[in-house]
Amino acid sequence: MRRLAQYAMTGNKQATMVAVLFAIIPVLFWISAALVALVILRKGYQAGASVFMWSLLPAIAWWSNGDPTPALTLIGVAGLASVLRYSANWAYVLVASLLAATASMPILASYLQDVMVAFAEAGIQLEAQQELPENVDKVLLQTLMEGVLGAVHMAILLACVVLARWWQAALYNPGGFQTEFHQLCLPLWLTGTLALAVFGLSSITDMTQWLFVLSIPLLFAGLALVHGLVEQLKLGRVWLTAIYIGLLLSSAVVFTLLAILATLDSVFKLRQRLPVRVKK
Repeated sequence: MRRLAQYAMTGNKQATMVAVLFAIIPVLFWISAALVALVILRKGYQAGASVFMWSLLPAIAWWSNGDPTPALTLIGVAGLASVLRYSANWAYVLVASLLAATASMPILASYLQDVMVAFAEAGIQLEAQQELPENVDKVLLQTLMEGVLGAVHMAILLACVVLARWWQAALYNPGGFQTEFHQLCLPLWLTGTLALAVFGLSSITDMTQWLFVLSIPLLFAGLALVHGLVEQLKLGRVWLTAIYIGLLLSSAVVFTLLAILATLDSVFKLRQRLPVRVKK
């Protein structure tokens, strides 16, 4: 992957060729988006605009065939990369990702309605087998699936920007991304806003889909905190492995734990209060 980015950065023609190629392949469109973000981060929006526009053409073709995901991802990632380049602040990137996910959710839901209905029907069958509450109906499950869809889309946007930032550091500033990511801490105003929004919406049944999207910034900050603490306390990568396995096997519990840790870090600045260990 690093060699791919290195080749793409030898010139705009090479970057455009590689980005367009991956935009044509439906399951690899995220590589195209990450390459566009890399050009924007390294050379600025003006240089990235041509790569972005050419890559957008096959993405629009996919949209015309019923899949808006590549185009929405490309547009969203280009926007987040621009925010990161001109602000150098991940908090603003997270806010921008919330806006991008909010705008994309109804579009994705309308085009991927069949997928959402299939998941809702699967949920109804699960209800029948496990005797879930009777008030869990198909409409509610579709609403929840819309929230999951928005959260997954938002996570993909952030993952593409993270990949682009890692490429940039690997090619031009080794170790720079690790330091930047480990120091990420949500400002108190953002944490407070997210906490109030989650608390307020959790009691409104028709708005529960937004809880998934609003939780992503806290998850992102929680992962940054864990990575930072593992490095600061020299705990070893087994802790990171356990966290990611936990997200796969018991996502709700680990998700909640990471959100709580991110909130506590925002209030109490945990990394500043803990010692820095030197590896022997």
